Amino acid sequence: MHLSTLLPFLLTTTPLIAAKSPLKAPSPSIGSPSTLPPLGKTLNVTVITAHHGRSALECWALEPDFETSTVTGTDGASSLSLGPIGGVAGGNTSYVVVPPGFDGGRHNAPVNQWVICLSGELRITLPNSTSSARISAGKNSALLALDTPDVSKLGHSTDYPSKERSIGLEIPLGAAGVPKHRVLSEGACAGEQLLD
Repeated sequence: MHLSTLLPFLLTTTPLIAAKSPLKAPSPSIGSPSTLPPLGKTLNVTVITAHHGRSALECWALEPDFETSTVTGTDGASSLSLGPIGGVAGGNTSYVVVPPGFDGGRHNAPVNQWVICLSGELRITLPNSTSSARISAGKNSALLALDTPDVSKLGHSTDYPSKERSIGLEIPLGAAGVPKHRVLSEGACAGEQLLD
């Protein structure tokens, strides 16, 4: 299956979104749509971006908003496009397995990319800043890393404080680049900005 077909399927059927999706035919163990908390209009994601040559954390609301899927297998569920991925300029998509307690050191994003935490946890810190973000597996596990060397001199630091392996997907953005969005706040998404 081509990754551009697989990614929307993964994001609409994994805990990232599915736990909040309106369900057509709920099973008794999941609950009915009326008992689920509202999904929200869009997906908010923590972004490592850059301003004036320095990496910064922001919370973005992606656009367009959630729509009702018409794709076989997720028909009736909530779906949101993350934009085109991959392509020659973007590089390869990687499935990454990191040992417990790993320190990734200071670095830049190699390319503009989605980072999806499938298990474990990662912590992002910024040099010359007290800003930080923790991304754990689950429904709020998507991160956009955009602080490539051409826009950020010092990048960011990543460590993996989990006592288990951390597993993630690194998915380069496609030729269309950064998805449409609006900036909600400085810093990582938190509180009501996150999916319940």
